[in-house]
Amino acid sequence: MAKLAAAVLAGKKKLHDLVGSFAGWLTSLIGGDEVTKAFARELATRIPLPPDAKLVAVTRGLQVTGVLLCVADGDDLTRCQCFIDLALAETKTRVKKILLAAVDDWTGLAAYPPITAGSASA
Repeated sequence: MAKLAAAVLAGKKKLHDLVGSFAGWLTSLIGGDEVTKAFARELATRIPLPPDAKLVAVTRGLQVTGVLLCVADGDDLTRCQCFIDLALAETKTRVKKILLAAVDDWTGLAAYPPITAGSASA
């Protein structure tokens, strides 16, 4: 399950890279210099595409199913690749939100209290 979820995410990245390459090519075709071409490529690569939400949903569904299979088999979750991948992705998302809150307004950091072993919020 973890390998399939990773393959879906890799396909999503390749799709974005393809769109970015096309934007760079198109920019050079109409006479853009290297800086303009690089900017167009990066911008197009980062713009959300219509299938993004579905691909993320499929990935998360595969990961959750993998975690449930690990639990059903009595496996240690710290060795379950689906759990590891899901935890890392969610941790990165939370850390990014904290950093963005700090850049915007340090007082906004109060919205992100430390998560303790007994708390259920994330």
